[in-house]
Amino acid sequence: MSNMQPLVWLVNSNYTGELNARIGLAERLGYPYEIIPIPNGDIQSYYCMLSERYAHNTNGNQPQLLIISGTGEETTTAIADLKLLFEDRLVNVYLASILPDELHPRLLEYDLIASPQLVGANIISLIGVPHNLSRTSLETAYRWHESFFNTLPKPIIGLLIGGNTRYCDGFTEGYAAGLAQRVINIAKSLGGTVVVTNSRRTPSSAQVALLDNLKGLHCHFFDWQQIEQSFYYALLAHADMFIVTGDSLSMCSEAAFTGKPLLVDLSIEATECYHREIIGKLINYGAARLLSDHYEPWTYLPPDPTHAVAEAIQQLFNKC
Repeated sequence: MSNMQPLVWLVNSNYTGELNARIGLAERLGYPYEIIPIPNGDIQSYYCMLSERYAHNTNGNQPQLLIISGTGEETTTAIADLKLLFEDRLVNVYLASILPDELHPRLLEYDLIASPQLVGANIISLIGVPHNLSRTSLETAYRWHESFFNTLPKPIIGLLIGGNTRYCDGFTEGYAAGLAQRVINIAKSLGGTVVVTNSRRTPSSAQVALLDNLKGLHCHFFDWQQIEQSFYYALLAHADMFIVTGDSLSMCSEAAFTGKPLLVDLSIEATECYHREIIGKLINYGAARLLSDHYEPWTYLPPDPTHAVAEAIQQLFNKC
């Protein structure tokens, strides 16, 4: 590898968690990065655009090029074929959150695959999925919003709710009401405050049902679309424990990164089998437990999947 700093490109995504994982990984690596468009179907024009961008950004030099893509939109073939354009200069990294049972036939052509499901020679097996949290971002957010969180009765229970996914639409009003009752049972035994936030996938009717059932508690709700990202980070930093719906691998992984007790709801009607498989590894690791009516605190070493992938990429660079 050249002594020049590598050029880092992140393939864009319409899925918030997927893009945040790519950004978080790039920030951990510490290199400047750019977000490049998703392949648009006109593959020759796409490759021409990337070739021109590379030449423009490198001033005639030929530094290593790191491209980070992954699950979400189907880009596997288009990004794998960039090896024909950039040859040995390219390090292709694929971040997988959920993969189907039948893998894409081009996937193993990537230099590195990061996955909570797979094992193999060019695969790093993860506990949880990469995200864009760091110790610094948590500490900064803690200070920025401590004037609010310090006024809340303790302990603070962070309730992070997702919603329906592409393969599961069971996040209904009835499910939300049942979830609320289990939250109530734990919150009443602990006292303190429940702080709730949602996701882009949360059905409005289910959200209303959940909040209506939680009205008897000391509870605050914050819509993710109306708060800045640092407030969500501050909730992660200030909360004493978490209850998270198992449909969101990102929120479960982010909560586990804090090292605080994490209760996950894996109800069959509201989670896919893939979510239950991946979060089952978080549970086996000791970072999470299944949500029930009973709660006892515990401790564990926080998993850091983002760091694990960044370290594997640096090892790839060292071999070049």
